[in-house]
Parts: sequence; C-alpha cells; structure tokens
Amino acid sequence: MDLSSLQRQLPQILSKKREKVSRFFTVESLDLRFSNNTEATYERIYGGNGAVMAVPFDGRDFYLISEYACGFERYELGLVKGKIDDGEDPKVACNRELQEEIGFGARNIMTLKSVMTLAPGMMSLKMHSFLCTELYPMQLTGDEPEPINIIKVSPKEIKDLIFDINSPLTEARAIAALTLSLNKLGLL
Repeated sequence: MDLSSLQRQLPQILSKKREKVSRFFTVESLDLRFSNNTEATYERIYGGNGAVMAVPFDGRDFYLISEYACGFERYELGLVKGKIDDGEDPKVACNRELQEEIGFGARNIMTLKSVMTLAPGMMSLKMHSFLCTELYPMQLTGDEPEPINIIKVSPKEIKDLIFDINSPLTEARAIAALTLSLNKLGLL
C-alpha cells in the first residue's frame, strides 16, 4: 500500500479567524495557500481535548444506550461517550463517563482505536474508543438532563444491528467501535 500522498506538502496557513464560539464549539476560518498557489478559505469546528467512546461488555451482553440526539430530534441507539476534561487521561475519562452515564465502572479498559475522526475535512474532533470489561456497579453524578436507558444486546444482536441496512443503529462511530470490539473479542 502506497501512502506517500499523506506526506504531501501541507497548505500554508495565511490567517486563522475565530468566527463563532458557543458553549461547546469554536468555528474557525482558515485562509490557505496550496502548493500550486491556489488560495481557498476553509472552515472548521475546532477545539477541545477530544472525546471518548466506551463499549461496555459484561462477558455476555454489550450495553448500548438510548439517548436524545438533538441533531436529528429523536432518540438514538448508541454508546457511552463524552468529552475529555483538561489534563485528563482518555482511559480515566472513559471510566468516568461510564459511571456518570450508566452507573458502571470497568476494571479492564482496552484501546480499540487510539484516535477516530468524524468529518475531518471540517471538524478537529478526536474520538478515543475503548472496550470496557469486568464491569462493576459505580454511579457518579453526570450532566445528562434525564436518565439514560441501557439496552443489553447480545453479540449476535450486535452483528444484526451493524449489518442490517435498516438497523436503528446509525451512528458511524458506534458501528465502528462495536465492529472493532467484536473483532477484539474474536466474535466477528
């Protein structure tokens, strides 16, 4: 596999401007000059320390969640996830998010993918994904506006959710993390 094109000369950043700041996101515009002297303005959602996604597995079932998704104005099937606080290790953030969102901690947290991106052409979000096993009850107070429902799903049901074209599991990061988990567990 020839990946040399990933080592191309980066565009020169002529200027960066902060366009808008919200509680969660900063939008920046970047004026760029490419190696062929073409100039273009790109925009990106920028900032933060990254986020974590947890795939809880109790040895028999995966723990998915049902949580309101503002982007689509509906409840979505997904996984525990959340931001990494300043100075926080991603594995520590993962365990904290598990405890806040579903009331479980994990004694064993295995990296599935050190970094996944989502829409890297316009977002600088880095998502760290982990398979979490040896679960134990432990509740921390989180920032969710309502309790999150846990949906226990067998490995066979996970495969159905991943590969059924009409599945209610639509979030790409969750599909990727669950597929990586099945592979790590030798269940794919």
